[in-house]
Amino acid sequence: MNIIWSPDTVPPPAANYHQCAVVPRGSTHLHIAGQLGIDAKGEVPESAEEQIVLAWRNLRGVLQANHMDMEDLVSVRLYLISREDLADYQKAKQRLPFDVGGLPTTLLFVQGLFDERWRVEIEAEAAKQF
Repeated sequence: MNIIWSPDTVPPPAANYHQCAVVPRGSTHLHIAGQLGIDAKGEVPESAEEQIVLAWRNLRGVLQANHMDMEDLVSVRLYLISREDLADYQKAKQRLPFDVGGLPTTLLFVQGLFDERWRVEIEAEAAKQF
């Protein structure tokens, strides 16, 4: 099992996340490309909140396709195109049927993503012993 934690040798996290993850020897590693807020029909909702919910669901879908789930995540990088979307990110997290708090996370605000309709992209790494 992965160990997610924050050592007391560094300043505490600035938000609801931990500083690191320890992956046991012999674990299978999964690197997940950036997941977008696109639905199964290829539609992109206009709202950042809806896109964020979909991006997290799509990320979970990749995990499950690899016989993993949210508890196997060891790091997450979130890209938002606007600081104004941060409130929508917080709202979206409350709508998810799983917990995404506490993961080693980096949140970045970027000028834009490949498609100008995209407001969020989430990439991650996971590990699990089988």
